[in-house]
This record gives sequence, C-alpha cells and structure tokens, in this order.
Amino acid sequence: MPHPTTNARRRRALWFAGYALLALAGCHARPSSSFSPVPGPAQLPVASRPNFEPDLSGVTAEAVPLVRPDKGRRLTAPDTRRLARANAPFAADLDRHEDNQGPNHEKLNRKAARFAAASRLVRGHAADELRNRAAGEALDEFFKLAGAEGQFDLLAAAAAELKAQLGEAERAEQAGLKDRADTPALRRQLLDVEAQQAKLEAGIGALNASLRARLGLEAGDPLPLWPIDPLAVSPDDIDVPAAVATGLVYRPDLNALRVLADGGAADLTDAVLTGLNPLLAKLKPDSPLALLLLPCVREPERQKEAATGRAASALAARTRQAEAEIRAAAVSLRGHRAAVAARALDVRAAEARVSELEQRKAAGLSVAADLAAAKLAVLKAKGERLSAVIEWHTTEVKLRQAMGLLVRE
Repeated sequence: MPHPTTNARRRRALWFAGYALLALAGCHARPSSSFSPVPGPAQLPVASRPNFEPDLSGVTAEAVPLVRPDKGRRLTAPDTRRLARANAPFAADLDRHEDNQGPNHEKLNRKAARFAAASRLVRGHAADELRNRAAGEALDEFFKLAGAEGQFDLLAAAAAELKAQLGEAERAEQAGLKDRADTPALRRQLLDVEAQQAKLEAGIGALNASLRARLGLEAGDPLPLWPIDPLAVSPDDIDVPAAVATGLVYRPDLNALRVLADGGAADLTDAVLTGLNPLLAKLKPDSPLALLLLPCVREPERQKEAATGRAASALAARTRQAEAEIRAAAVSLRGHRAAVAARALDVRAAEARVSELEQRKAAGLSVAADLAAAKLAVLKAKGERLSAVIEWHTTEVKLRQAMGLLVRE
C-alpha cells in the first residue's frame, strides 16, 4: 500500500505535468493567431474598360503670362569657380585632419613624422580633387543656366512676334479676309511657345537652387542668379598631347596615388583604394597563427609592399582613364566648335532671308506670311546656335576638369 506522502507527490507531479501540457498547448496555439500565413494575391474589383481621355475642363486656351523679375544677382564664371572650390564638401575637413600634424618631437619619432608628411600630401591631393570636381559641376550648371536664360529671351521674342501676327490675323478676319488669316494655327504656336517658356522657367528655378547650394549662397534669396559671361568660343584647336601631359602632371587623384605608390603613407592605402573599389582594400587581417609563424620584422614590410603594389596598379589604371578622358573632351570640343560655326551660318542665312523679304515688302509685294515665318526662323536658328555654344562651353569645362586645372586657376 503506497504511503500517503507518496500519493501526494504523485498527484502534485500529475498536476504540474497537466499544467505544463496546457501551457505548451497555449504556446502552440498563440502562433496560429499572432503569425498569419503568407497572404494571397490582392483582388481588385472587375470593371469595364474606362475612357482614357484626359479631363481638360479646367484648362483654358488663354495662357497665363510669366512675370520675370527685373533684378537679379550678378554671377560670373570666375565667381562660380571660386565659390564652388571654397564650399566643396569635406575638402576643408581633409585639410584640417588631425593626422596631418607630425609629432612634437620629430627626432624621437621620425617614422611618425614621415607618415604625417605623406598623410598631409595624400589628403591635400584628395581635397584638391574634391574642389576640382565641385568647380566643374558648378560651372557646368552656370553655363546651362546661361543657356536657359538666353533661350527664354528668344522664346519671349517669338511669343511677341506670334502675338503680332495673331493680331493681324484677327483684324483680317474682321475685315472678311479669312483666307489670309489662320488664327487657330497661330494660337497653337503661341501656346506651344508659352509652354516651352514655362518649362524653361522651371528648369531655371532648379538650376538656381542647385547653384545656391553649391556656392554657399542664401537659399531663400528671392532674386535670381543671372550668369554674366560673353560666351566666347575659342577658334584655336587643342594640342591634345600637351593637354594629356599637363593633365597627368596636375590631376590631384593621380598625385595622391603616386604618394601611395611610393610607400610614403601605406596605412592610408586601404582607405583610398576602398573609395576606388571596396574589393581592392585588404578587408580581412591575417590570422593570429600566421602572425606567430612569420617573423615579426618581415610581416609589416610584407603588408607595406602589398599595399604599395595595389596602389601602383590603381595608379596605372587611373592614368589610362585620365588620358582617355582628356582626349575624349578635346575631340568633342573640336566637334562642338564646328557645330557652332555651322549654326552661325544658319543664323546669317535666316537673317539674309528676312532682309530680302523686307525689301520685297517695301517694293509693294505681298510677302507678309513669308516674312512672318522668316522672322520666326531667325529666332529658331539663334536658339540652335546658342545651344551649340553652351555645349562647347560645358565640354571645355569638362576638359579643364579632366586636366585638373579648375582647382589651380
């Protein structure tokens, strides 16, 4: 016969076992309510094919005239280059880096002094590269803004010409000469021109905002930036071999890699190579067992040689890339200058056509329609000439940037 104490222990054990089973069952039951299965695809209601015509009930044929400010901030290309270099991101931080300073007692730690000198060179070249790039990007936007402002003025002149033609056409209609008036076509042309003006206005606003940020100007200034530049196109060809030789000497990124390839700042090599390609850096240190098996004196030299070899390889690859960039920009510059010359001939031909038609009109001939079209053709030719000039200038900026000159000018 079992002892009462034993029975009590059995009952207590059974009670705990049942409670545990209930708890486990609860634990297994909770996930079914808290973790839902992967939902199936969403279902959308079925509908008939709709009408995809836009709702233009709120659009009128009367365009809202754009009001441009009559005053702005004067901005030149040298100012753009200077302010962009002064506000290049991280450039000043690289110049003020604490590792650029050598030890107080150079005689006691000559190795640290040499490393500080090489580190200062590498970071200085890196800062120049940032400033060179910042100046190139800002000048690119400067000339694009100049082109957009010039195109806006040409469109304004075209809009004024179309409004004059539309007024004459409406008066001809009132006089009963409908065959001499195509008012719907003129209204469409006028709306197209005003739509192009609106797009240009938006682009001008975006370029203003970007340039203000790059140049460190006040973001909320209501006055627009007005780029002041003669937009002169040089007639001289670029001496490509001389440009390549100059670029290979002055490019800051190449000079930084030269310091690393000479082994002057081996500890910075991995950091610089990571910027080129993360896989070029030494991502994983040697195992402690390997360090114990190798001579303690030889291991730092081996790591320095490996870092120097990677820097030399990167220098060779970047040198080839730099030469290709300079040659491509020089060739493109020559082609854009030829395009400018061709567009200038188009403008002279269009202006000669207007002069001829005005002489025929003065002689009493009916050339009103042809003269109106010729005047618009002159404005269009001037717009294409301006686009070619801006392309030449932006390419010339790319060439100077590829040569590393923007930070030295």
